[in-house]
Amino acid sequence: MIPFVTTAGMKELERQLHCARVSYQEMMERAGQSAARHILEYWPMGGKRALVLCGKGNNGGDGFVAARCLAEAGASVLVALVQGEPATPESRTAFAQLPPAVEVTRDPALAVRELAEAGLVVDAIFGTGFRGQVPEELEPLFWAARKAGKGGVPIAALDIPSGVEGDTGLYHRCIPATLTVCMGARKPAHLVNWAGEYLGELAVGSIGAHPKVEDAFPGWLEAMDRRDLGQCLPRRSHTGHKGTNGRLLLVAGSRQYPGAAVLAASAAVRSGVGYVRLASTSRVCKIVAGHCPEAIYTICPQNHRGGIDGGEQTVSALLGAAQGVNAIALGCGMEPGPDTLAIVRAFLRQEKPLLLDAGAITALGEEPDPIRLLREAACPVVLTPHPGEYARLTGTEPGEVGNNPFAPEHTMGEGTKITLLRKGCVTGIFQGERRVWHFGGCDGLAKGGSGDVLTGIIGGLLAQGAAPWDAARAGVWLHGRAAQLCARDHSRRGMVPSQLADYLGAAFLEAEQEEG
Repeated sequence: MIPFVTTAGMKELERQLHCARVSYQEMMERAGQSAARHILEYWPMGGKRALVLCGKGNNGGDGFVAARCLAEAGASVLVALVQGEPATPESRTAFAQLPPAVEVTRDPALAVRELAEAGLVVDAIFGTGFRGQVPEELEPLFWAARKAGKGGVPIAALDIPSGVEGDTGLYHRCIPATLTVCMGARKPAHLVNWAGEYLGELAVGSIGAHPKVEDAFPGWLEAMDRRDLGQCLPRRSHTGHKGTNGRLLLVAGSRQYPGAAVLAASAAVRSGVGYVRLASTSRVCKIVAGHCPEAIYTICPQNHRGGIDGGEQTVSALLGAAQGVNAIALGCGMEPGPDTLAIVRAFLRQEKPLLLDAGAITALGEEPDPIRLLREAACPVVLTPHPGEYARLTGTEPGEVGNNPFAPEHTMGEGTKITLLRKGCVTGIFQGERRVWHFGGCDGLAKGGSGDVLTGIIGGLLAQGAAPWDAARAGVWLHGRAAQLCARDHSRRGMVPSQLADYLGAAFLEAEQEEG
C-alpha cells in the first residue's frame, strides 16, 4: 500500500506535530531544506542560476528556505515575489533569513525574462491548498514558465506544481514540473492517473519527523499498489479443471441493454473462472452467444418491458441455478423496477457471495431502507455503484458525498458483510473499518459499459474463491490496468469498453508477477 493524506489530513498532522513541540517554523525550515537536498541530488547547482518563484503563503516560505540552501550550495539565486510580500508569520521569518547573496525582485516582468535563461526554476507559488483558477495577473508568468519547461529548463515544484488542486489533481492552468518534492506525505494529486501531465519525478520530503505522532496519526489513507495483488488473486492449481476453478451465475441484460450482458460475460470468462452461466431473456442470451461462445445459459421469461420477469417461478428457477455456482453477479443492463427488485431481494436471502451493480442497485434504492436490507443479507455483498447510483441507494444528493471519494460516509457502517466499491476517477473500496483507494485506470473508462466489464471481472474472482475484499481490490486494479493498456493502442478517446477484455490477459500477467 502507498500511504497518503488529504490536504485537510495534512493540516491536522501539522497541528499534531505542533502540539508535540515541532513548531510551524521548524516544519517550514525542514521542508525547504529537504526540498533543496532533493533538488541538488538531481541538479548540482554550483555557479548556476536558480530562479525561485515564491507566492505569499507558506509554500512561498518553503521556497525562501530552499533559496537560501541553494545559495549556500553555490548557486546564483534570484527570488521573485510573484504575489507581493509574504503574508504568513512563518514565511515572513523565512524571507527575513535570506542572505544578502540572494537577489530579490518584485517585478513580474523581470521574473518572466529570467525564466528562459535560468539553470533551474523552483516553483513555490501555490501549495496543495490551491483551488480554482490561476489569478489572471499571473497567467503571463505561468505561460512563460510552461514555455521554459518545454524548452528544457528544469523546474522543481515544492509540494505540488502550482495551479493543481491537492485533493483532486484538477487544474485549469499549471506549471508542469521536472521534479516535484511533496512535503511530509503524498496527497491525492500525486497519485491520480493523470499526474504524469504535471508531476515529473516525485520525491517525498520531510517536515520534521516525530514517529510517535506520525505512527499514531489516524488520518493516514492507503492507495493500492501492484505489489498488493499477490495476496488478492485466488490461487490456481496446475492440476485444476473447469469444475475446480469456480462457477459464476451472471444475471444481466434486457431488451434495452443487451450489450451490458455481453460485456460482463466477456470479462468474466477472461477472469480465470471455470464456468460462466448467464441468466437472461432468450433475446439477450442469443446476442451474448454470438460474442461469447464460452458462456452457458439459463433462459428466463421476459416481462412487458423486455427485462427479466421477477415472478415467483422465475425467481425459483434463478435460485435453483445459483445452487450450482460459487458466486452471483446481478444487475448489469437490468431494468430497475419491481421485477428486478424481487430478484435482488431473493438473492439477498441466499448465502453465496453476491455482487450487485447497475439496475440491481437502482432497484434496491426503491426500498424504504435499502441499507438495512443489505446489512440483514444472509450473504456477503459487493456493491459497485458510480456516484449517481450511490446517491440513489443512500438517498443523498450526488454532490453531497459522491464528488468526494474520501468522504467517511462511504464506509456504510460497521461489519464486513458489505464491501463497497465506489467507482470514479478515484475509486474507493470500503469494508467495515478497512478502506483503500485506487488511482489507476484512465478517462477512457468514462463510457457506458465500462462498469459491466468490472462486474464480470470481480464476479469471476469471487467465483474462484477470492474473498470479497480481495476480489474488489484485484478487480479494480485489473480493470484499470487493462484500460491503460488499451489506451496505449487505441487512445483514451478511441478506446471502447468492448476492447477491455482483450487486455485482461496482459493485466493478469503483470499481477501474477507479484504472486508469492
